[in-house]
Amino acid sequence: MIFYKKKIVGIILLILVISIGIFYVIFNIPILKSPTSGVILTKINESGIPKGMIIHLSDKDFEEFPSLAPIIRDNTKRGIVYANGTRIDYSIKLSWEDKEKFISKYYPMESVNYTGKSEYFEYKGNYYSYTPPFQL
Repeated sequence: MIFYKKKIVGIILLILVISIGIFYVIFNIPILKSPTSGVILTKINESGIPKGMIIHLSDKDFEEFPSLAPIIRDNTKRGIVYANGTRIDYSIKLSWEDKEKFISKYYPMESVNYTGKSEYFEYKGNYYSYTPPFQL
């Protein structure tokens, strides 16, 4: 009788280990870890300084958010041009972790939700408006 109890416990443990393994595999599929949020950046090709909160970007910002670099620092990503070239839109995908960091860093309590002013990035004299992160 003890032999059968040990065998049943062994089978239950095996089923539990296999179930945990399947659960791990299912929730580690790359498609489930793909970016789930996005931000739209708009380069403003007009003279003058926009009215609103301006955040001056540095190399530290590009290290923290590498998806900003090809658009703002390197100027290698193509965007959608409109308004006779005075505006160029770019989209950026963010992971959930980056979304939370982006919100805490670039949307302080004094942001558009509270003051009605827009936020802008500035880098080497170029200005970019940006949207709050949204779910894709």
